[in-house]
Amino acid sequence: MFAYVLRKLMYMPFILLGVIFITFVLFQMSTTPESLAKIQLGEKASARQTYEYLESKGQVSWTDTGEAKRDKLSAGLLDNKRTQFFVAGKLDELADKRDDLRERIIELQRDVAEREEEERTDHAERISGDKDKPFRQSESLKELKQELGRVQKRQLENRIQMSLMLRDARRIEETLLLRAELEKSGIKGQELKNTVTERVNDVQRVDIPQIELGVLEDDLAILEEVGHDGLKEEIEAAKAALAKGKAAINATIKRLEGEGNPNVGADWTTCAEVRKKLARVEDIEPDLTYTWWVVNFVYYLRDIVTLDFGDTNNHRPVMDVIKEGAGPSLALAIPGFFLAEVIAVFFGLFAAMYRQTRIDHVIVISSILLMSINAIALIMYGQKFLAADWNYFPITGYASGFGAMRFLMLPFLLYVIISFGDRVRFNRIVMLDETNQDYVRTARAKGLSENTVIFKHIFRNTLIPLITRWVVVIPNLYLGSLVLETFFSIPGLGYLTVEAIGNSDANVIRAVVVFGSVSFMLATLASDILYAVVDPRVKLS
Repeated sequence: MFAYVLRKLMYMPFILLGVIFITFVLFQMSTTPESLAKIQLGEKASARQTYEYLESKGQVSWTDTGEAKRDKLSAGLLDNKRTQFFVAGKLDELADKRDDLRERIIELQRDVAEREEEERTDHAERISGDKDKPFRQSESLKELKQELGRVQKRQLENRIQMSLMLRDARRIEETLLLRAELEKSGIKGQELKNTVTERVNDVQRVDIPQIELGVLEDDLAILEEVGHDGLKEEIEAAKAALAKGKAAINATIKRLEGEGNPNVGADWTTCAEVRKKLARVEDIEPDLTYTWWVVNFVYYLRDIVTLDFGDTNNHRPVMDVIKEGAGPSLALAIPGFFLAEVIAVFFGLFAAMYRQTRIDHVIVISSILLMSINAIALIMYGQKFLAADWNYFPITGYASGFGAMRFLMLPFLLYVIISFGDRVRFNRIVMLDETNQDYVRTARAKGLSENTVIFKHIFRNTLIPLITRWVVVIPNLYLGSLVLETFFSIPGLGYLTVEAIGNSDANVIRAVVVFGSVSFMLATLASDILYAVVDPRVKLS
């Protein structure tokens, strides 16, 4: 037996590894690394704190550009509050999405222009000189324009994100460039920092319209690529908007210079190389890159092995929550389980002893009736009558120590009632099957008393299927009863799990799944050992 148990224990880590891998996949799909970091660090955590935390978890790694930026931040050369970190995956995703949307818009623009031209031509032929009859678009043309509008809306969202990234990337480069220029003039210390900040802010007031100008140029390029005669007016309007934008930039520079910012024009010229270098989002050098999923899994596995499940959404350690919830869950589930099993075994044996009699019929009908009533309805009726109306028990709540019994009595009672029907019918069927075996007839032929036959022979042999069913139930003892704990506000693991699911608290759910898997595997091992104990025919080898 020892060798068998040892071999099973050696298999378990591999099974658990599979379960952990599944939770890893679901965990990574359910949320972003940045969101998980915000849970641990708080919503006010800076970008630097967020990504340094993710680096410690192995989820991101710094590029050479990122390392250089961190050094400059530490040296005070960059403003931490205004420094954005750029992730390689996000930059590529934005660029790919932009290109896909661009192709789709060109296709839709062409379809809309061609469809509208066809319909206007057909309309002109139909009216036969009746010029007062207005042109009406077909439903298909309206749908095409609506689809074009939806794609353009997604394009606008994509452009806003890229514009913000370009603005921040340019700000970093402009800060370093202007700082180097000012250091040559001998300015140092706080004066240098304040001067750089002011002059970069002035440049950015011109830089932002210049980024928007790039958007207008892209719109014009799209219209020209469509190349349909029906878009001539739109092309001319786009060219006019582009010229107006360029004039607005020059006007902004002159206005800022007139407001007492004489260096704006010179700084704008100095930063021309930055604008050329960072004209598109793919020109931004990433500071971080997401690590390969295998590396992430290794770090994820390390956290689970060390029982480091992180914090809940309320910034409490998950392990503290698990420890606090385990007590109430076990206090409810273990006594309820044993009481329900004793009652079910008793009535199952009783029904088997008096099979096909009125007693058997009453037990079977009662079991079927209780199985037919919804468990939630039974809980609500119990709370309504036994607690609220008749005041025999508290409606909800929990207390520590022996005071908990006052709050657990009604859940105990309801747990037994809810599980009575299913367990009694199962036990009755198993025991009836044993009563028809040859060894039972032999025992009775020897003159053994009915109690000896039932408890020494029949009951012992029915333990094999009973143990099999208990294995499925035992892991639930750790989790408690999700429904009962939720209805009675018992702060056990079941109640906490329901709350975690409602709040999308992934760390708590992950811990519950892992501990549930471990408890189920241990219960399976315990069942194998019990098989050998209750039945000498079972050999563990």
